[in-house]
Amino acid sequence: MTSLLERIRRPEYTGSNRCWPCTITNGALVAVAATALALIRRGRLAAAVGIAGLASIGLRGYVVPYTPRFAPQLAAALSLDPHDADEPGSLSGVSEGDEAGDDAVSGEAVLAALVEANVVVPDGEELRLEPAFRSAWRDEMRSLRDDDLEALARLADRHTAPETDVWVGSSFGRSYLVLQGEGGGIVTLRREIAVAELGAARALESRVDDPAIRRAAGRPLRSLLETCPLCEGSLEITQSTCCGEVTPIGSLPSEKLYCPDCNVRLFTFDRER
Repeated sequence: MTSLLERIRRPEYTGSNRCWPCTITNGALVAVAATALALIRRGRLAAAVGIAGLASIGLRGYVVPYTPRFAPQLAAALSLDPHDADEPGSLSGVSEGDEAGDDAVSGEAVLAALVEANVVVPDGEELRLEPAFRSAWRDEMRSLRDDDLEALARLADRHTAPETDVWVGSSFGRSYLVLQGEGGGIVTLRREIAVAELGAARALESRVDDPAIRRAAGRPLRSLLETCPLCEGSLEITQSTCCGEVTPIGSLPSEKLYCPDCNVRLFTFDRER
């Protein structure tokens, strides 16, 4: 019996990895099927469908095959899930007053500051992290990964502009940081992104004086991660779709930096990469 349950289970879609758009979509489908059977007086069959469907959702995360492919797109089309964007939110994405947030800091300025501070080192046509900074950043992420989101929110409040409000939000059973700038723009940060970017901001404090540069550096530095901020497992570059990702019709999925152990996306590369 145990071996049968193990074959049925899909841990990548249950527990902390549960895809709530998938769960809700399948729960609704099971409810519709059971109700339809009950209306035609097939009570026992309706009960069996309901029990089997809920058991499958509990063990596998879904009933209908390929649900992880279509349910996130449905949720995104209905504006139900804050995690449906191709690229995760970032500390640099919050609007501040009349400025476009840290977007006002150009990519060239960020790169120049990071090279000058010996944070990144040119390697032919590529960039790599300077080993001492990589080690310092990893130490900061280790110190943050066990903090709860309330503690991360307090830290984010210190590393964002004074006009930015930070709090913990929750949707579809997932909690995340919410950042709102003076201009009203809202950005959500998943836990893995918060740990990575706040760790980077702290590691940069002794190297880069400008706080706007430190915030804006978080996103590009994420593209150079080699290990997961949450588990330190090796990251992969993949084009496989992650649960919650929406790919336009006729387009190939973007390449993304992905932790297969935590089932989280750390960075989405431009499609032309």
